[in-house]
Order: sequence, then C-alpha cells, then structure tokens
Amino acid sequence: MKIARAFLALVLFAASLAAPAALLPGFDDLEATLRLNREQKAQFDVAVATTQRALLSVAFSALQLNEHIAAEFAKSHPDLGALARAQDALIEQNRPLFRDARIEWARLYAMLDPEQVKIARSFVEEKMARLEALGNGLRDLIVDKLKKAP
Repeated sequence: MKIARAFLALVLFAASLAAPAALLPGFDDLEATLRLNREQKAQFDVAVATTQRALLSVAFSALQLNEHIAAEFAKSHPDLGALARAQDALIEQNRPLFRDARIEWARLYAMLDPEQVKIARSFVEEKMARLEALGNGLRDLIVDKLKKAP
C-alpha cells in the first residue's frame, strides 16, 4: 500500500510540474483577467506550479494525518498530544513549499502594473476567505469528533 501511495505521489508531483494554471480553480480566470505579457506569463506559470506542489504535498500529508487520527481514535485512550505533534510535523514539513510559492508569487507581483496588482490582490483575498472558511469547518469537525470520542 505504501509503495502504491508513493508511486501515486510521484505521478501527481510530476503532473503538477507540467500542469497548466487551469488545474487550480480560478487561476485560469486570473491569468486571462491579468492579460499577462510573455515574461509575466512565464513567472505566473512558475508561481502556479510551485503552488500546486505545495497543495499536493498538503493533500498527501492530510491523508497521512487522517490515517493517524483514525488509528488514535481506534485506541481505548487516544493520545491527543500525538495528534497535535503530528499536525505540527505536517505544518513544518510543508512550510518550505509554501515559502517557495510565496517567493514565486512575490516575483510575479513585482512584474505587474498597478491595475494587475489590484486584480491579483482581489483574487487572493477571495481565495484566502474561502480557505479560512474551509479551515474553520475542518476545525469544527475535528472538535466535534473529539467531543464524541469515548
């Protein structure tokens, strides 16, 4: 099972390197709205690919954490500290990928004119609001699950 999962991760990682912006929801619309020149487009593609790698890493880490959570809750006395440590490890493992993505987006923003920056900022703010809502929903789900644990 671990070999199959590792192979799938490798395939998805390779695909993310060549994936167009259309694979990230809304990025194709952002690209079209910004009306990027050739140099900006090249940097946009780098930023999107870097973001895809970070998000894929988080997705796989979340799958691993989900297995860890299930294993802990299967025990008669779940170790909530172990779950917190696993979550911290997940964050630390993925932090460099998000740092790299932030650097690539900063490079793109430096290339944009003021109107393009305004468009990009609006897009990012909307995405962040959605992510925050998703995060709050996940937190509530975990808290609810913890309350129901024996």
